[in-house]
Amino acid sequence: MRQIKADGGCRCRAIRYRVEGSVLGAAACHCRDCQYVSGGAPAFVLAVPKKALTLLQGRPASFASTADSGAARTREFCGTCGTPLFAHDANYPDVLSVKVGSLDDPSWFRPEAEFWSSSAPPWHTIDRTLRVFSKGPNGG
Repeated sequence: MRQIKADGGCRCRAIRYRVEGSVLGAAACHCRDCQYVSGGAPAFVLAVPKKALTLLQGRPASFASTADSGAARTREFCGTCGTPLFAHDANYPDVLSVKVGSLDDPSWFRPEAEFWSSSAPPWHTIDRTLRVFSKGPNGG
């Protein structure tokens, strides 16, 4: 299992965080909610244990909704500049998705899978060299 130690935060620098621990997965998610958050493209995320996150400065705002899977999903973002930061799903209470774009250095990121490919717009390219899931990795 890969390890990570990386800092990140929002565009206006009101929120700063450190993530340190195991990387549980790395993916591009094409679900409709991620399209809203990203402006149309997939969201690129690192799944880590929730305990891997330390907030160093500020507190994110949050928005809770029902995900395509039917699970309660909470997305966290900067309430000032709107930068997407984290998401967590009621079906996986100990896992946190870190939005790769909020890392100070996202250049090393490589997705291992594509989730919710069935929701991707027809103009978006799916990387078929990766594991591709029509829905989530567990079928929903």
